[in-house]
Amino acid sequence: MSNSNPGAQVLALAKAGNLAEAIRVGEAALLLAGAPDPGLTMFVGVLSCRHGDMPRGIAHLRSALALAPGQPAVATELARALLATGAFEDAMQVAQPLASLGSPLGREMLRICAQALLRGQDPAQAETAFADLTGADPVDFEAWHGLGVARLALERAADALPALQRAAQLQPNAATHWTDLARVHVLLKDGPAAVDAARRAVALAPGDTAAQLELGRALLAADNRDEALPALAAAGQSVGDRPAILCEIADLQFDARAMDDAERSYRAALALRPDLERAWHGLSKLLERLNRTTELMTLVMDAEHAGIAPDATALFRARGLRNEKRYEEALAAARSAPADVDAPERAQLIGDLADRLGDTDTAFAAFSEAKALLAANAEAWHEQANEYRDRYARLDRMLTPEWYGRWPQPAPPVTRRSPLFIFGFPRSGTTLIDTMMSGHPDTVVLEEEPVIDRVAEAMGPMERLPGLGDADIADLRALYFREVARHADVDGRLIVDKNPLGLGATMLLHRLFPDAKFVFAERHPCDVVLSCFITSSQMNAKMASFFDFVSTAELYDHVLSFWTRCCEVLPIDVQQVRYERLIADPETELRGLADFAGLEWHPQLLDHEANAVARSYIGSPSYAQVAQPIYTRARGRWLRYREHMAPVLPILAPWIERMGYQIDDE
Repeated sequence: MSNSNPGAQVLALAKAGNLAEAIRVGEAALLLAGAPDPGLTMFVGVLSCRHGDMPRGIAHLRSALALAPGQPAVATELARALLATGAFEDAMQVAQPLASLGSPLGREMLRICAQALLRGQDPAQAETAFADLTGADPVDFEAWHGLGVARLALERAADALPALQRAAQLQPNAATHWTDLARVHVLLKDGPAAVDAARRAVALAPGDTAAQLELGRALLAADNRDEALPALAAAGQSVGDRPAILCEIADLQFDARAMDDAERSYRAALALRPDLERAWHGLSKLLERLNRTTELMTLVMDAEHAGIAPDATALFRARGLRNEKRYEEALAAARSAPADVDAPERAQLIGDLADRLGDTDTAFAAFSEAKALLAANAEAWHEQANEYRDRYARLDRMLTPEWYGRWPQPAPPVTRRSPLFIFGFPRSGTTLIDTMMSGHPDTVVLEEEPVIDRVAEAMGPMERLPGLGDADIADLRALYFREVARHADVDGRLIVDKNPLGLGATMLLHRLFPDAKFVFAERHPCDVVLSCFITSSQMNAKMASFFDFVSTAELYDHVLSFWTRCCEVLPIDVQQVRYERLIADPETELRGLADFAGLEWHPQLLDHEANAVARSYIGSPSYAQVAQPIYTRARGRWLRYREHMAPVLPILAPWIERMGYQIDDE
């Protein structure tokens, strides 16, 4: 090969795939050249970037641009390289002078500017730039994708959706388009669409961590934990040395109740980066959620030993101190936590501690702050909350003696032992009841698993009930037992299906299991509504009414009206268990419950603390209370908050009277 044309040699080596030798020959030629060669300098810079040596490539490209300041191709390559390395401001400086909509090169430079703005945390300006690009070239799929991502960063998921759909339509083979589209559908609470988009992303890029992560997130949004967990595991296997992604995986595993997996993911993140605050916070929440509260103070010491500042460990130090009943110290610790780090949790904890210390006004202000923060970040739930409340009103109107009279009778016999359903408005004592019931050797307890929801979805609108035939009923019964088997080994034991608001399917459950028994948990309506408001809940359509007192009370009114109608119209076998009686005289109340359920008395029913420990994970927001000795401090607590509850008392008064409670001092 002749040495007279080094550029040709470099090109030939590059075409042959020998980039390292091409770069060596090119750099040697540049050193020996009598005069600067901007073209060869640029070429060596581009090859260095392709070879993965970005700093070396950028240095050559800067030299080439200095030698040929008016050369757009050099500026484009340099701007791309700077963007790829995260030097967003430098990329903007190079690209901006040439950015315009008037030529392909100008649009490319404008696209680089838009990407630099987006990745440099200025999504508002990025949105404007990407919108200009899509206006100039409606088939620019990269610009449509960038526009969607910018709107997503601005928390405008509904606006992001059409942009990302357009990008996926124009370039359907780009996995990242489907990955981001899946995220938008999750935010818009469209689980099936999210799953479809995420599956497309995984099919295009099976080993891509982001695609697998979004598939796991989408499946959780669609209430499909069984498939979500393998997707999250696949994401974890390909995550490499990215601890922040491991934390995101751990958060989703936590939501999926895969606590062992979540703990491993958090600890793996800390092994990679011991000073990662997010991992410490996640691990602290997990320990508290599993009632492993004695480990929290050790966790604080471990975190601070790893270099985490005391203010960053303040929240889980406060949780540990609360567990030790050192409430004043715990409150001081919670207040010392930065207000911008997990603000809803901080406010919730301050409210709980102030309540324990008897400072009602401070507690109410903190609980209100926590709910306001949650409401601001959950706008998509508000409409669904309204729809959920309206659903009970519609069912109440539907269930009349005349409508029930059109049901074909009787249903075919049940060949297996019918379940016992535990219903009641949230915070009425259902978790304490099912924890006690779990101590009986002849029961298997389902803790708010979506079994009833699955069967109701398969059946469709409740208006279909009169038309169900024997085959339909047999299929739905089989589905119920299959779903139960996914969560528990029944082995002939009595299924105790506790799902407080599962009572919305009472008509369907009576149709499927005419001999099933129902336990309804009662508690003073004011204590129930107050407890729902001041308790941190996982957000979904059922719980989104708990953002304020009025919507909580309205949901209570709708739910209790419907349940009352069920008891009046349907010949269901119901036992009321009153929370106040249960905590005052557990044995008497439980003996009556065991007899109603057809169970022999067993003393383990009374040891709810041991039962809670044996269960480890409890899905209800009252997970912490049921692992403690029975206490009465929550009984009549609403009286301390009476002034704050004034707007809802007219809504609750009829139920207080009907249940035989008092609205005055008890």
